[in-house]
Amino acid sequence: MDALVFLFWVSWSLSEIVGEPVMNDGILSAVSAIVFYLLAYATGRRLIEPDLRLETVRRIVIFILLLGPIGLYEWRFLQSPYALFEGKVLHIPPTSLYAYSAGAGGIGVQVRNGRGRMSVSLGGGELAGIVIAVTFALNAWLVFLNKERTKFDLGKRFAKLQKYHLPGLLLVFYLWLTQSRGPMIALAAGFPVLQIPRFKNPKLAIGLVATLLIAGGLGAQQYFSRYTEVKGISTVGEEQASAIYRREMLIAYQSIAEMGGWLGWGGSGIPTVGGMKSIDNQFLLVHLMQGEFGYIVWILIVVESVRTGVARILTLQALEDRAFACSALAALAILWISYYTVYMGAQLPQITFLLLGWSQSITAARTSTASVTVPVAQPKLAFQRVLR
Repeated sequence: MDALVFLFWVSWSLSEIVGEPVMNDGILSAVSAIVFYLLAYATGRRLIEPDLRLETVRRIVIFILLLGPIGLYEWRFLQSPYALFEGKVLHIPPTSLYAYSAGAGGIGVQVRNGRGRMSVSLGGGELAGIVIAVTFALNAWLVFLNKERTKFDLGKRFAKLQKYHLPGLLLVFYLWLTQSRGPMIALAAGFPVLQIPRFKNPKLAIGLVATLLIAGGLGAQQYFSRYTEVKGISTVGEEQASAIYRREMLIAYQSIAEMGGWLGWGGSGIPTVGGMKSIDNQFLLVHLMQGEFGYIVWILIVVESVRTGVARILTLQALEDRAFACSALAALAILWISYYTVYMGAQLPQITFLLLGWSQSITAARTSTASVTVPVAQPKLAFQRVLR
């Protein structure tokens, strides 16, 4: 995986440097990618396991839960507090991200079915939905620890909340506030993975879950095909029109992706087909931007992440470690499924590659009963006086 992530950054860098009209812009993009690809991956790979696993998951869950009141305000009043703050306090003109994302009567938020879509600080309804669904998968590990009464200390108040499943229920509610079908479907697909620790035979559980997901995927594909078989989108609802747009986008841009060759079109060189400027599919976007080379590496990253996750589940002995491996695999599955419906924007590049590195480094966690090396006591004066 380390080599694949590095090759993905190389692919990105080459495509940007070659594809950008101004080479310095491409070089700047390549350097920036070090932060949200390589540095994020290295952080997950080297800095979390095993000692910081519990505290990292716990804080991720708490921080996402704290976004709830803002999201509820966006849903109810169809406006973003961030957009209001930047407009009325900072006096930023309406060319910013939040003003740009406004539509259908919303101020800084997307509107669907007459309600604002919870976006908070996560870049939009779809992207916020993905982060919330991933957080649900990680929170499932905390639920497991609290239920099994392990040696891990969640904290008195947080453990009491987990006892009544309040964090998980709130995360599902937040996901509903985003009105994002892609992350909802992805969470439904990732939920069976979270059930694997309940089985005494992990191999049997993995086989059953894989069969269920394959059957569900084939059924979903047939439903999507029938759902989008509409000649015109002027007479359908916004949700169905969005699904039809994605289908037409995949068909229209496939030949453009092939024309991009091995290095693709770069970030700013992708031709626009039929007025479809929004590429709502990360797999297609990688193919367009980074060409055949980047697309192959991206697919290999996805496959390797699944292979490694399954291997961790089968090899880890402690049940709490196996449960966390299931949570990590479910979180990655949510990302890969969601990326078939949206691009990897806002904070998702850092989150994705952090999880990739983290999933590669999962090891047996230390509990309070594990042996700890006690430092040797030092004398009161550890240094000799050398100045008179």
